[in-house]
Amino acid sequence: MDSCSPRPTLPANDPDAARLVCLAIAIALHLAAFWWLYAHQPAPITPPLPLTLSARWVGEAATNDAPAKAAPAPAPTAQQVQKVQQKAKPLPTPKKPPLKPVKKSVKPVVKPLKHRTPPVQPAKVMPVSSPQPPVTAPAPAAATTATQASGGSASQNPAQKAGGGAGNSAPIARDARLNNPEPQYPYESRRRGEEGRVILNVRVTAEGTAASVEVDKSSGYRRLDMTARKTVSRWKFIPAKQNNVAVEASAKVTIIFKLRA
Repeated sequence: MDSCSPRPTLPANDPDAARLVCLAIAIALHLAAFWWLYAHQPAPITPPLPLTLSARWVGEAATNDAPAKAAPAPAPTAQQVQKVQQKAKPLPTPKKPPLKPVKKSVKPVVKPLKHRTPPVQPAKVMPVSSPQPPVTAPAPAAATTATQASGGSASQNPAQKAGGGAGNSAPIARDARLNNPEPQYPYESRRRGEEGRVILNVRVTAEGTAASVEVDKSSGYRRLDMTARKTVSRWKFIPAKQNNVAVEASAKVTIIFKLRA
């Protein structure tokens, strides 16, 4: 059988033909290898696109468990920096024209007073006997108030009426010749309805002036006490007399502050 199958015969002495056969075999082997690689090549894997994140942080700094870092942005060019600087320039604030004050004519509205200050009622003066001079007992001293006062001169005691005390008298505060001012009722005391009686102990000099004025009994309101004390300290007195000679003596002055009903 071997003798029957035909075999290719190569030229015995043809080097070019042998070279061509080797080249054809090599080409066939390369084509077979490329085809095998192409047939068994895995599907191409598409690489993931780069993820760009843009975030603005407010308040505290980002913690360690923050998401993945964003890809660094490209450096801005000189033209972009110049444009940003031009945009960042603040626009000039337009000046507002000054507002002209509007003059309004306001008519005063007079509201009636809700609380009327009660008028001052004339007060009665109770004579208080003054301390006795060294020799004889003086007559009661006259007193005045902001509204009404007692008689203009001191009344005589029973001993003087009997003739045993001639030439002796107590200091006199209420006399037409003295022209003493009456105490003014304080406005705040009238508004608050303060009333009371003030008894003052006055030391009268031989010249008829008040050497000292002290509050012997308060009215209960310091404002009324100070008004009475300040007024009486400016009074003139007819000094006490002993044997028709002016002497220094003490007298008590009562001032009553009373409001009219």
